[in-house]
Formats: sequence, structure tokens, C-alpha cells
Amino acid sequence: MAGQGRNNRILLDLVQQAGNDLCADCAAPEPDWASYTLGVFVCLNCSGMHRNLPSVSRVKSIRLDYWEDSLVQFMQQMGNTAAKAVFEKCVPSFYYRPRHHDCIVLKDQWIRAKYERREFTGERNDFLHVVLGCF
Repeated sequence: MAGQGRNNRILLDLVQQAGNDLCADCAAPEPDWASYTLGVFVCLNCSGMHRNLPSVSRVKSIRLDYWEDSLVQFMQQMGNTAAKAVFEKCVPSFYYRPRHHDCIVLKDQWIRAKYERREFTGERNDFLHVVLGCF
């Protein structure tokens, strides 16, 4: 088992890597939180919305909370770029992706569509995905 200090250093290094250095959901700089069930780094505001999806996402502070070795390893394997390849695989080109300055409602809708309903993974084979060319 690695020490907590080592795990914190790993997380702080990970969050500085390209892709992880912006919130996975709103692109706010320097995210301080992470969803350890989804493998994404998020900002404080988006972490609050993730907390509203406890069956989908569990969050911890990358600076303040205790991180088990297995969770740190998962974050190393995933990260924002790999997670976006899954959860944003089929986002329509016309779909608005909220930014950090947008209202909480837009960000909440985006996060729910992305992770809770998995609307952009291409897993569903319904009419909408056929029409949009993502099936």
C-alpha cells in the first residue's frame, strides 16, 4: 500500500497533465475534485452536481481527501481524455457544451445527459442516434 502523501502527489501530477488540467464538464481551469467512479477531474461547482448523482458519480477532493491506492490507479488509467472518448463519443456538432461561466442549470443538464443518461456514448440504437449518425 502506497502512502497517502505519495497518492496525493500522483493526483496533483495527474491534474496538471493536458486534458486533466481543465474540468471535464465545463473546462474551468485547475480542477480540485475528481469523480473516482467515472475517472474525471472536475471543478468545485461541477463536483456539487456530481454529488447529486450518487448512483453514477462519487467525488473527492484531490487535495483534502484520503485516496485509496485502487482509486488512484483508476484515475491514472482514465482521466478526462479517456473518459471523454467514452462519454462524449457521439455529441452532435450542434450541441452546446457548457463553459465554466454558464449557469448551473446548463451545466447540470449537460452532466446528467452525459453521465446519468449516457446520451452521447453511442450505446443506444434508437431513432435519434440513427438520424444523428451515431449508432
